[in-house]
Amino acid sequence: MSNFIVTADTTMDLPMEVIKELDIRPIISYVSMGGDNLPDWPDITSQDLFDYVKQSGQLPKTAAANPTDYEDFFRKIREEDSRPIIHIAKSSGVSSCYENAVLASREIPDVYVVDSLGLSTGSGMLVMMAAKTDKTDPKELVAELDEFKTRIECSFVIETLDYLYKGGRCSGLAALAAGLLKLRPEIVMENGKMHAGRKFRGPYEKCLYTFIDETFKDIERFEPGILYINHTIQDRKLLEALMQHIRDFNYFEDVKEFTACAAIATHCGPNTFGFHPVRKKA
Repeated sequence: MSNFIVTADTTMDLPMEVIKELDIRPIISYVSMGGDNLPDWPDITSQDLFDYVKQSGQLPKTAAANPTDYEDFFRKIREEDSRPIIHIAKSSGVSSCYENAVLASREIPDVYVVDSLGLSTGSGMLVMMAAKTDKTDPKELVAELDEFKTRIECSFVIETLDYLYKGGRCSGLAALAAGLLKLRPEIVMENGKMHAGRKFRGPYEKCLYTFIDETFKDIERFEPGILYINHTIQDRKLLEALMQHIRDFNYFEDVKEFTACAAIATHCGPNTFGFHPVRKKA
């Protein structure tokens, strides 16, 4: 048995089998579709969301669990188990999850909330580290997580700006210009916030290969362990080809892929492709 209870927001994007194996306790966020405020996990998939947008022309809205949700969540766990709770929260730079969890933790003893400064598997890697640790002091574990998260890089390429436009995150003019010029923007997660990175031009498949090659042109600066890929790629053959392209570098010990959850897919749209390499310690 672990020395801690590890909890996390569902936007960590870990598959159910990993969550069960490591006894991770997820707390849901919400997706509003057709007037219904629904839990974003596990029943609603990114494909459900894309189908809804295609049929309705409307983009669902997302919402974090509120402080009362977190307090009820932590309190129920505490009533059953006295071990310290380590909660890995979605980045404070893109969501209120961290702030709400911190507010709730003040009412429950021995709850430690970590701002992942990431999303998707960027948070998931911290969750797995916490669940597998052999440490006994929660403060030591939090310090280890805080160091590790500063070395996780996150970038992804978006096929279309339509979802960002529908969500009010870019102007209609920018979306139109990107479509006409076939620009494929890279989004970079840095210091917990997202900003535009490189812009790739041309057929989307070609842009993805260029994105991979440019990101890993100095590949030895990354740890050679597992590389986690997050995506909403619709074409399975394309996904496998992209993963094989990365494997052909003969650098990473393993390359694993996870599909983004509905709450993440709401903002990036279909056919997004990205990864979370970890920089080596200086």
